[in-house]
Amino acid sequence: MLFAKKIIRLTPFLGLVCFLTPTKAQINSPFSRYGLGNEILNHQNINSQAMGGFSAAYSPSMNSSFGQSINFNNPATYGNIFMTTFDLGISLTSTTLKSANPVASYTSNYLVPNYLAIGVPISKAKKIGMAFGLRPLTQINFSLDTIVKINTGDSVANNYLGQGGLNQVFFGFGKSWKYLRLGFNTGYNFGRKKIQNIKSFQYNPDSTYFYQSISNTNTLFGGVFLNLGLQGEFPIHIVNRPKLNEKTEYSISVGATATMDQTMTGQQDKLRSTGRYSSTSESNLDTVKFSLNEPGKILIPALYTAGFALHKKETSNRGTYDQWVVGIEYSSRRWKDKYLFYGQPDNLSNSWMIRVAAQYCPNAFDFQNYWSTVIYRLGFYTGNDYINIDNNGLKVSAFTSGLSLPIRKYRSYDNQFSLLNLALQIGQRGSSVNNYKEGFVQISMGYSLSDIWFNKRKYD
Repeated sequence: MLFAKKIIRLTPFLGLVCFLTPTKAQINSPFSRYGLGNEILNHQNINSQAMGGFSAAYSPSMNSSFGQSINFNNPATYGNIFMTTFDLGISLTSTTLKSANPVASYTSNYLVPNYLAIGVPISKAKKIGMAFGLRPLTQINFSLDTIVKINTGDSVANNYLGQGGLNQVFFGFGKSWKYLRLGFNTGYNFGRKKIQNIKSFQYNPDSTYFYQSISNTNTLFGGVFLNLGLQGEFPIHIVNRPKLNEKTEYSISVGATATMDQTMTGQQDKLRSTGRYSSTSESNLDTVKFSLNEPGKILIPALYTAGFALHKKETSNRGTYDQWVVGIEYSSRRWKDKYLFYGQPDNLSNSWMIRVAAQYCPNAFDFQNYWSTVIYRLGFYTGNDYINIDNNGLKVSAFTSGLSLPIRKYRSYDNQFSLLNLALQIGQRGSSVNNYKEGFVQISMGYSLSDIWFNKRKYD
């Protein structure tokens, strides 16, 4: 038992170390070459990830009776933050990339930070809250080698390298009324996209020597974003049990978010040269083009999301909790129509996603049976990825599941609650119409610590 307590104490610190330590994940996915890279699989908090990414209509009452997690995808929920909450998530992902022509398979594993968020109630009486944090949105990280035989009989080796991704620093405010919640997030999206190709002649019949060539484009970019959110929650049937001072309430929750069109400014460096290049050194001999800090714009299209949920809420002297939740959500983004990188489009599609979700908690106040207080989650999502590597579209789908495990207090903190949130995703990108298919398994862990801070001391 003492060992378990030590592990519980260390959990948030281990997660924080993983988040702050620079990761060098070798994803080796050809998909991350396009657009702004691979989107993070379900870039929501761990609770929503376990429910297929369902977040627009995920109301604060669905979180837990023992604490909170920050639903930063819909800032309308911030108004119901009733305790200062520290929320951290990390993910371990294993991907298997398969190519039909030529037949090949490659597996990679990588651990990356998922998000770091803090929520604070500003006024509990007026139901105003705020949240801020940091999270990655996309990843670019690959190193691929190919050898191509050309008509002259020569063999040309290509080394493709990609690094970077898009990250977000955000803060937002939310306000809640009886049946309506409104909120917004703003902040700064920033990132880098480095694409490099080194060509080398591996074999030539006449023994002529050719220098290598390099094409390197490195772009830094950033810009302010705006995300709007709303939620409504309406009771449709109430069963009162006055003798027991209990109530069962069936409610409908609806939610929607809009992340507006964004224009980021960029600075781009370009190098086109011949010379000698290796993993440890570069020697340019004949430079065709070299430029620094070329200005430009990156246009990102708006993201629209809408969701609906039906849930059963139980209320007693001990408190309130949602016993079960079922929901559905739809989102879309016009990448093909609106995305431009320095005035150029890319191999992209207009993306869409449908998500279905379910959640169940047997009895949050049955403290004699720990597993009755656990929240169980299931989900599924399917849709069209925004990357269109071979002009056949890229279908993506996955099954998800997860748990929220209340961590029993090992000290007498009356107002402190901790949750260990777990999520599992098993899915695939690509189908029989694509030359490349990528299967993935992702395990995510989140730690949520809620406490009542800034209370005035009272004396008898």
